[in-house]
Amino acid sequence: MKHKNPLFLLGVVTLLAGCDYSHAEDQHGVFYSVFVKPMDTLLHFLGSMFNENYGLAIIVIVFVIRLVLMPLMFIQVKNIHVMRGKTKVVKPEIDKIQDKIKHATSQEEKSAANKLLMKKYNDYGINPFKSLVGTLPILIQIPILLGLYACIKYPTSGGIKEHPHFLWFNLMHNDIIMTCLAALLYFIQPLVNSIHYPKNERRSYYVMMILSPLFIIYASLQSASALSLYWAISATFLIIQMHFAHSHYAKVGKLAGDKLKQRIEQQRRERLNAQTTQSKTDVTNTTNEQPPQI
Repeated sequence: MKHKNPLFLLGVVTLLAGCDYSHAEDQHGVFYSVFVKPMDTLLHFLGSMFNENYGLAIIVIVFVIRLVLMPLMFIQVKNIHVMRGKTKVVKPEIDKIQDKIKHATSQEEKSAANKLLMKKYNDYGINPFKSLVGTLPILIQIPILLGLYACIKYPTSGGIKEHPHFLWFNLMHNDIIMTCLAALLYFIQPLVNSIHYPKNERRSYYVMMILSPLFIIYASLQSASALSLYWAISATFLIIQMHFAHSHYAKVGKLAGDKLKQRIEQQRRERLNAQTTQSKTDVTNTTNEQPPQI
């Protein structure tokens, strides 16, 4: 699913490109009132705080968004590594059940195997659906990004329109250097993420390494460099954040796997002890029940 995100965002940005807020009489509607106008107000406020430096204002907006989304990103990474650590321990058992599902000869047999699989997941504290929380940061970012896109493409009087210069480029025009920089960073981001995954799970990241830069290049050349700046800073933040998150939660996942392994071994020993005790009890009862020899 992850490799579809660039295409989805490309479609949304292309759709938004058809919206026209260039005239005051067109600046209305739910989308404009809820997303574009608040973003325009925030951009003007931060720009005035930084002495009309709207490049810094955009960077601050990126950091605020990333800090707000950071807990969700950490939860996603933690869930991935904990599930991986636990699944590695019980993989032989899970594989047998999945093989039963694959080779089931009837719907009843398949349903029973699926129920057993869900029971095993529940017993071992494995929830494959927890990884879906990773879609929330993407969904939250979309209206923010579109609001920023619209307020830059159709700026209100003053603000970034009158003070567009930042570093070497004009925030209101596209810039080939910023475009290439943002595309490079979005190539590096999935590459850095992929090194924290087993080789058999890296395919989606390899796809993103191709699609993400292509999307960034296309969208950046169709819009102001302010958007390229947003993407470049966002990707830099993500590269650092995700690298340290994966490094930390990989240890948490390994610890969770070790604890599950110890619990399974303890339960196995307890069952063996119970069976041994029961066998001794049965032997004793059998001996006591034998009739006396005459």
